[in-house]
Amino acid sequence: MNTTGFVMTTSINSDNYFCSSLINNTDDSLENFMFCFSVLAPSKAIENCSVVKSSGGYTELCHSEELILKPGEQWSFKYAYEESRHKPMNHRWSPQGCFLKKDNGDLINLEMIDLDLERISSVAPIPNFSGDKLNYESFRLVPHPYSWNPSAGVCNLCSPINVAFENLEIITSAYQSALELGNRLNLNLLSNSTNEINKKATTSLKLTFQDLSDDSAYKITITSDDVEIVSGDESGFYYALVSLMQLSQNYHQLVPCGSIFDKPRFSWRGQHLDTVRHFFSVDSLFKLLDLMSLFKLNKFHWHGVDDEAFRFKLDSYPEAATETSKRGNNLLVPPVFGSGSDATGGYYDKEDIDRIISRASANYIEVIPEFDLPGHNMALINLYPEMRDPEDKSNEVSVQGYRENTLNPAMPETIKVVESLIDDMCNLFPGEYIHLGGDEVAPGAWEKSPKVQDLMKEHDLNSAKDVASWFINKLSKRVELNNKKTASWQEAEDGNHHDDKSEKLLFSWQNLESGFDLARQGYKVVLCPAENIYFDMAQSRNYADRGANWAAVIPFESTVDWQIIPEDEPELESNIMGIQGHLWCETILKDSEMESMLCPRVIGLSESAWTSNENRRKGTDLHNLATNSFRELFDRIGWDYYIAEKFDIMSDPAKNEEVLASE
Repeated sequence: MNTTGFVMTTSINSDNYFCSSLINNTDDSLENFMFCFSVLAPSKAIENCSVVKSSGGYTELCHSEELILKPGEQWSFKYAYEESRHKPMNHRWSPQGCFLKKDNGDLINLEMIDLDLERISSVAPIPNFSGDKLNYESFRLVPHPYSWNPSAGVCNLCSPINVAFENLEIITSAYQSALELGNRLNLNLLSNSTNEINKKATTSLKLTFQDLSDDSAYKITITSDDVEIVSGDESGFYYALVSLMQLSQNYHQLVPCGSIFDKPRFSWRGQHLDTVRHFFSVDSLFKLLDLMSLFKLNKFHWHGVDDEAFRFKLDSYPEAATETSKRGNNLLVPPVFGSGSDATGGYYDKEDIDRIISRASANYIEVIPEFDLPGHNMALINLYPEMRDPEDKSNEVSVQGYRENTLNPAMPETIKVVESLIDDMCNLFPGEYIHLGGDEVAPGAWEKSPKVQDLMKEHDLNSAKDVASWFINKLSKRVELNNKKTASWQEAEDGNHHDDKSEKLLFSWQNLESGFDLARQGYKVVLCPAENIYFDMAQSRNYADRGANWAAVIPFESTVDWQIIPEDEPELESNIMGIQGHLWCETILKDSEMESMLCPRVIGLSESAWTSNENRRKGTDLHNLATNSFRELFDRIGWDYYIAEKFDIMSDPAKNEEVLASE
């Protein structure tokens, strides 16, 4: 790509239109060109421009009339999000990955000047409540244990520790895994420990087996000289040691004496990561798994298939990954979500996947891979067009603005390819579940497909929802043949069918009440309400922040300020398997940005997923803890902590440009 002196400035007017001016600072005229960019949703031309091409949030605009942009001249034009519900929330909603493209295919770089800050920045951020660093009483452990009974004195954990435990495999494995986690996170509680008698040691740590009935339950008794851990299973010992790591850091090695009894409220304590909209390195996934383990999260939902890529390289169709994993100019997937013209992205091969699974296992985490279907499959369909009915004239458009992104379940090639890929995933991933998606099938899908119309007659299906659920059920049986269970988004059960509800695991994201209703119907449910624990949402209403807002603006307090089980329906808890946070990555441009989107909000997720309703902390109490002790902990383990002050009211645009530049 050529680098020349073309500069683009953009502001936003009172109608929420982007007002851009392209200035030619070169010595040559420019003609027969298009402005190429991506935003977070489809856009439309408003003034002095026309849409040449669009796919999702990627758009190519040209001048409404023939334009020769001479040296020193500028082209001013207006465009906007297609739907009024999409309004520029923050700087990540502005045009990203911008470049010029000539009719002959030549590409030209642009110097982009970020949006005018002054108008948007007039909205104050959600306040940041900070506590007194030395004067707060909340127990400095997240999640809060089932019970904590303090006693007088402290235990000094900064000196060498004598460790003693029975030679049981479950204890040895847990101890070794905790030691390795501590070393990786720079929380070296056990680094100076020894199984040999050390005369310099002032503290002893004893691990003892005892059946406590509940999975992952543990007891810790802390005196001035000794720490004793009791548990009946491997994960219980591990979580007890993780608790000690936190306490040692948060109390600066002088841990208060007392007794802890602890057990999780929910068996499913998950965190999701979208590795499709943004491709993360294996090391970044390792980092996430370590963070999850530190906060006792035990399910990693790996979103690896969507419109923008098929990220898993599998034996039956390796090209599904190799050919779709890169996006950019003139590739199968256009340069959406700020990726720019150059080919960017990647895939995870078997070695990568094995490494992720191994780290997760060492951290007592199950990996749940997702193959999202039948919608969300633009990349696969672009590669395998025979997965669409050639006579289908439906021309459906997804909520993300992609056309014809829905697999056709009546096509033999669809069944052949998808079932083979599912077999590969079942063989590669050792966990209990495979997630088959089922969400956001585009309105109008299959309406004009003769082959689907025949399928509907054959199986007595009456609607597109019936077709989608029939397809998911058919593939679920394939999963079952591989001795796995199926998970899906809640929409997978919208159609009419007759399968056993007890065998379904549904992820309820639309709102809390819909999750409760599914539980009332007898489904097993994982709650992941978008308005509380979708961590792709912005944390404030400030322009310098990043993230989406279609569900809500989610500050730290919102992650715990919700009723997990209706007070008048406690029986629903038997069908609520747990809670899961989500991080979709439309606004993520680099791996490190994951960090401040999760920290400190992961604290709220952890507290909600593990802690009993009686002991679950909310509001100022938990926020003070996060702001003080855990901000220090995040610094120590090398995670970027979200600091609300960083996103103060932007009265000084120059200052805030410095903030953005430093990110």
